[in-house]
This record gives sequence, C-alpha cells and structure tokens, in this order.
Amino acid sequence: MDPFFGQIQPMPHLSTSAPFAGHNPAEHLGAVKPPMHPASTFVFPNAETGAAHLETAYGVPGAEAPERPGYIYSRLSNPTLELAEKRLAAWDASEDALFFASGMAAISTSLLAMTKGGGGVAFCSPLYGGTEHFIREILPLWNIPIRELTGGLDDLESLESPPSCIYLETPANPTLQLHRIQQAADWARAHETPDHPIAVVVDNTYLGPILQRPLEHGADLLVYSATKYIGGHSDLVAGAVSGRGAIVDRVREFRHFLGGMAAPQTAWMLARSMETLAVRVERQQATADRVFEFLRNHPKVDKLHSGWQADLHTESDRAIASEQMHGGGSMAAFEVPGGRPAAFAVLNRLKHFQLAVSLGSTESLAEHPASMTHAGVPPEVKAQHGITEGLIRISIGLEHPEDLIDDLRQALEALA
Repeated sequence: MDPFFGQIQPMPHLSTSAPFAGHNPAEHLGAVKPPMHPASTFVFPNAETGAAHLETAYGVPGAEAPERPGYIYSRLSNPTLELAEKRLAAWDASEDALFFASGMAAISTSLLAMTKGGGGVAFCSPLYGGTEHFIREILPLWNIPIRELTGGLDDLESLESPPSCIYLETPANPTLQLHRIQQAADWARAHETPDHPIAVVVDNTYLGPILQRPLEHGADLLVYSATKYIGGHSDLVAGAVSGRGAIVDRVREFRHFLGGMAAPQTAWMLARSMETLAVRVERQQATADRVFEFLRNHPKVDKLHSGWQADLHTESDRAIASEQMHGGGSMAAFEVPGGRPAAFAVLNRLKHFQLAVSLGSTESLAEHPASMTHAGVPPEVKAQHGITEGLIRISIGLEHPEDLIDDLRQALEALA
C-alpha cells in the first residue's frame, strides 16, 4: 500500500505519473525538463486562423472553430501555464485545472463564477481571513446572498432556498475544524435542479492532493493557495482551481476577463515544484508527528489544534478524518496562557521557526492568527471558532525535528 495514497490509486501510482504530466521530451529536442514560454502573444499562420481563434474564444455567434489547437495571447492561454495545469489535474485526478496569480484571485474568481445565477453562497467558518472578508464584505456589494452555516453542514437543512455554492475549508484555517465533504455533496445533489446547479467548493490548501482528495468525496471544485504546498518554497505567489470540467470552464471564462492568470514564469516554477510535492509532504508530516507530540505534552501549552487523530476531540471528527484524510498534515495551532503578550513572547524567541505568515514551505513558519492572518475577521467570529489572543499557528518545514522541538522548548520558557 502506498502510505500517502492508500489503495485508491490506479497503476502507475500518482507519485510516479503526476510529477511529470504534461511534458514529453521528444517534443522538446529531448530536454528532460520542459521549457518556459514567456511570450505574451503568438503568431497566426494566416488571417483566417487568427479570426477563427479569436471569434471562438470570445463566443462570436457562427464562429468557425480553428482547424487545430493553438495559442492567441497569454492572458487566455500559454503553453507553460497549460503544462502546470495538466500537472495539477493529474495530481488531483480532476478533469481540468487552472492556475491564478494568487490564492485570492482563484477564490474570488471562483466565487463570482459560481454565484452568477444569483443563488448566493452558503459557507462554514472559520475560513482564511481574506476569504472571510471577500464573502462577508465584498459579495454583498453585488447583492450576492451569503449564508453562514454557524452550526456546520447540518445547518444546510434549515436553508429556505438552495444556494448556488457551498463553500468550506477542511481542515479550516487556523483552528483545524473538519467538515464532511460527502455530506455537503449529498445535500447539493439532492437539492439542485437542471436550472439551479449547486457547486460544492472545497479549499484544499491545508492538505493538498497528497493527503486529501475531495473530488473523490463528491466535491465539484477545489481551490488552493498554490503558494503553499504546491509551490512549497516561499518563492512564488499563485492560486489554483481543479475539478469538474464544466465548472472549471465557467471559472476559466471569468479568468479570461478578470485577468487573474498566473504568469508563465510562475507556472514553470509550479510545474517544477509539483515534481517534489509528495516527498516534501512525506517529510513534513513525519516531522510534524514528532513536533506535535512534544507540544501535546508540554505543560505551558493549553490546547493543540491539528488534524491528527490524537488532537480530534469528538467521534465525529475522528470519523471524518478516517474517511477523507490520508494523514493529519503538518499544520497546527496551539494556545498558550497569557493572551497576546504571552503569544508574542513565544514568537519573538523562536530561532528556527521563521516569524511569517503563509504555510507549507520548506522552512518552518509561525504566526499569530488573531493579529495577522485573521486580523480582519469579526471579533465574534474569532471567539466562536477559538481564534484567541493566545493562539499561535505553526507550519512544519524540512528542518530536523529535534531542532524544531528544541526551538519550541526554549521559546516556551518565555512563559515561566
């Protein structure tokens, strides 16, 4: 059995095929790695071909389809961008994928595309702070209804009318709440109609395609901050969507005109990073196992939030984790007594953990959600979901676990 993919993989395993999807050396002078195509525009062999491409791209009635595929302009498509998108689709075993200039570009474009019919968004908190702000503050400016499922997905049964989109993060940022993806998908399939489809959109950033595969549990669309594990080196900013072809096509249409695509240089780096995705996640999760065990048993840590079975407090959460997750991941948040002053004292003493927002990179990171990543989240929402002033979020990188444990040990001495 593959330790990261269980028994769900076809042969060859994804860890063999997905890292190199989209590139055939024979098509590129035998180069073992794909080239980068930074061109902004592409030459047509004749005017008729150019007209066919552009009229088809813009949906001109009666347009003749081009005789063969081609490229027009890198806002619409680019060979390097398509390579990276094929590689992500291979990892997710999805019908299609798109890369964006940032995670928020992917999230906002997807939400606008999913709600164009007017049904609005039903969502579970907590969410990443930028997503919370976009849903709560920006979507209502366009009269798009939003409905918070304060009691979790069970609240779907109380909705007076079906939304166009059910949006959730699982595990949720930053306190790792879990939601059963299949529950959202079953409800959507039971309540949608041909005239009113309901898309289940899952932010899969925290676990990625290695440790969680929401499409296999009924999700329609995945969104990612690809800056995190997919990029994985803190040297690019990108976002992604992946999922059912018809829904990805709808998001692609919006990306064409909102202009949020990833640049070719970023796409090339993403394609490179996806070659090492599985081995990075393997190492990060193995290290997290040891670091989190230390934090669970430290007398100055009041509470540890993670996706690991040892940190899940209800039978429901443990069942969800067993059903849809292939590991607890390398993200955690822990609470220290003494509120913000105590949390800042710990953060300011860290040496191997870098004090920075973001996650999923080669270096371990630590931050203070209440004043940093979730600074704009309403206080009552923070309180409801345990985003306290004493909460510290950490992301485990590729350092030796003993050094990270020693770093946390000496930093926690600030609480003496």
